[in-house]
Amino acid sequence: MKKWLRYTVLILLLWLLFVILCLVVPPLFHKEAGYGPGADAEGDSFSTPERILCIDDNKEALIWRLRLIGAAKERIILTTFDFRDEESGQDIMAALWEAAQRGVKVQILVDGINGMFFLSDSSHFKQLVSHEQVEARFYNPIDLFRPWRTNYRMHDKYLITDDWGYILGGRNTDNRFLGYYKESYNEDRDLLVYGEKPGQGSSFQALEASFHEIWNQPCCKEFDAKGGIGGLEKCCERVKERYPEAFDRIYSKEDWEKATMETRGIELWTNPTEPENKEPVVWERMIAAMEGEEDILVQTPYMICSRKMYEDLRSVCEKGARVDIVINAVESGTNPFGCTDYLNQKKKICQTGVHIYEYLGDQAQHTKSLAVDCPELNASIREQARPLKEKSRHMSPDGRTEDGQNYEPREQDMAKRAVYALLRIVISPFRHVL
Repeated sequence: MKKWLRYTVLILLLWLLFVILCLVVPPLFHKEAGYGPGADAEGDSFSTPERILCIDDNKEALIWRLRLIGAAKERIILTTFDFRDEESGQDIMAALWEAAQRGVKVQILVDGINGMFFLSDSSHFKQLVSHEQVEARFYNPIDLFRPWRTNYRMHDKYLITDDWGYILGGRNTDNRFLGYYKESYNEDRDLLVYGEKPGQGSSFQALEASFHEIWNQPCCKEFDAKGGIGGLEKCCERVKERYPEAFDRIYSKEDWEKATMETRGIELWTNPTEPENKEPVVWERMIAAMEGEEDILVQTPYMICSRKMYEDLRSVCEKGARVDIVINAVESGTNPFGCTDYLNQKKKICQTGVHIYEYLGDQAQHTKSLAVDCPELNASIREQARPLKEKSRHMSPDGRTEDGQNYEPREQDMAKRAVYALLRIVISPFRHVL
């Protein structure tokens, strides 16, 4: 008996070592990228105009999603990294259920790990997916026989309605991002894109193609929930009582045009979709967009740079560009690994020549600014960034720091400082995995 126990323990240890190697080794070999989808999008690709609405408020983000779902006549596509059976998630499920009831085809794509943890036992989600008009798939769920794929997640977040509109941005489908169901939440940004000529917008076509490419990946597994009973009918009644403005009428073409602003063109940037070490297409497109510019604003909740990313940022700054990066201060950041890496790499980031603004507000920022050829939107984003900078500690390339006029220092408790001190040591050998 003891002999078999030793063998069992040995096998488990070898398997654990194999899993760790699968997670740690592949990311060591960074790929280089040529331009990917959308790289050559110019000229005729922007000939069909698309209009946009910038959505920075969490409640408005939920309401506009409900409006798009309510306006659907043929199909809805919801793709999200995180989808939870809580108030905002139930609001979306209820709206999707009602759309399915009126004959709209609904496709839902969720990251496999989050789907497994937060939706597999959800009675509401099971009821939704059991509808004959609804199909759900999980992207790359955990596979014990292929653990080297575990690191590769799907972070896409968008909602497509028929062939004329979509919302794309950084918001997950849960209470941290939609509505005001929690005292502590994440502030974020979406773009609602409306096509004046259905199905002909260049970014719409690119987004639709990207969805189908991911949807048909062998790693996407169908979620089977036949006969689910979850009480979505009551959720439908509740969401209409909460947000009557989302259901008071169906928006007309004139309404959508009035709610949105004109652009000169929208280009969709995507990385490869397979669950493997990817070419950094999006980063290369970002750097290409910065070339030749003098005043660059970047908003991101955290940043984890490779050696090449440092070199690219340094190159942009050496050519005379002023690059301002607004990032969460460690005191308010919600990603402990992102915050820890920033503590370790702060000096290297500043040495590239960028200006860092460590934002310390009431809520954490999850915003990633989007590049759209629309002067009105760009001016609006810069204006929205101004109060964020005023609530930030500014770090200059020469290492000097200056508090914004509305910056209010916040002390970390001893437990959090201890955790970060430990993590700074632990993650150093494995930062390439982050």
